[in-house]
Amino acid sequence: MTEQFARIGVAFERVPAIEKPDGSRVTLQRLTGAEICCFHSHRHCWQIIADGTDRYGAVFEDDIIFSSDAGPLLADDGWVPRDADLVKLETYFVPVRLGRKRTPIGNGYSVVRLVGQHVGAAGYVISKEAARTLLKRTKRIRGAVDDALFSPTLMTCARNTIYQLMSAPCAQAKFLGGDSPETLIQFDVPERQWQLLEKVRTEASRAYAHLRNRTFFGTDKVDAVAFRGE
Repeated sequence: MTEQFARIGVAFERVPAIEKPDGSRVTLQRLTGAEICCFHSHRHCWQIIADGTDRYGAVFEDDIIFSSDAGPLLADDGWVPRDADLVKLETYFVPVRLGRKRTPIGNGYSVVRLVGQHVGAAGYVISKEAARTLLKRTKRIRGAVDDALFSPTLMTCARNTIYQLMSAPCAQAKFLGGDSPETLIQFDVPERQWQLLEKVRTEASRAYAHLRNRTFFGTDKVDAVAFRGE
């Protein structure tokens, strides 16, 4: 990551990951120790942003590859929509549901409302206020961190105003042929045992997100979010 940030000319702060679960396995949906540690690592970053003086912070996991022109985006927050709680910077190269309106921000990039599920928490911008709110709402963990942020099936996502940066200026190395060894999260996959209450909660959250974003109709289904790599 030192090499990645040096390549795009951006200073960064390394935040050591949480290595052991703290015993807070208080979820309806069972998570592995690795997933719980990952969630708390992100919460640690949110706390730094919530306690800081900047209006926004950018959080990246340690397997991200940046496009060559990502530097200017990360050096200036003037392009971030003022109503944005989060802006997703990465892509999983899957179809995602977006709003119709795209706002150009220069250098071929644009921002568009993300109104459907686009999981992955390896690269995103979060506002100071959203960081504070998420810290309060995730004291009880109900799913993986990428679901909490970017899946409308959880209210932590459904209540936020989220944008997608188009084209995505970063992606995980595993999608780009980079050197990215598997982690515990990849090979220690739990058997999910969904309970009726959790299913009801999930569908209620999804319906709330649709109503809040008015996305039952009038949205575009994009085949893939393009990545502008080397």
